Amino acid sequence: MKRKFFLISGLIGCILFLRAQNKVSFFEEHIDFSLDSTYFTINGIFSFSGKTNKDEVQQIIFPFACETIGIDSIRIMNLNSLKNVEFQRLKNSVYFKIVIPAKDTVDINIFYRQKTAVINKYIITSTKSWGEPLHKAVYSLTTGKNLEIKSFTYQPDSMKTINDKKVFFWEKLNFLPEKDFEIEVCE
Repeated sequence: MKRKFFLISGLIGCILFLRAQNKVSFFEEHIDFSLDSTYFTINGIFSFSGKTNKDEVQQIIFPFACETIGIDSIRIMNLNSLKNVEFQRLKNSVYFKIVIPAKDTVDINIFYRQKTAVINKYIITSTKSWGEPLHKAVYSLTTGKNLEIKSFTYQPDSMKTINDKKVFFWEKLNFLPEKDFEIEVCE
């Protein structure tokens, strides 16, 4: 009986989550990554739009590639109001709420860093949970000129050397990622 209750409760929760998703669209992201011998840093702007004629409260679970205990300097800011967004740390993610005004957009800045590893990962496959591709995704990665990259999950569109830095660029349209964004460095 308990099992049936939990199954039904979970199904209702999923339906409510999906119905809420239909009222809000996650349509664009611009992320600047930097990678050095100490930290893999992520600084992104995530854009959401309301699809209804009323304000919508959207719950966001933002996943990390490692446990949040290994993440530092987390900052979430609503760029429309220029106010910090309160969040709760979960095991491998943070949870927060945003309000999207009727038929309008909200830009959220999320910044954090984690220790550099051989494989540095940023989760982008969670985009699928929104049920539609990103209209646009723009990424840049800045590294030291001497940092050797062994592989990328997604090959960069271009690269520039600026002073003692290498900057890699990606631009994706109608992007529904099948793999997470990974940068493997030489040991």
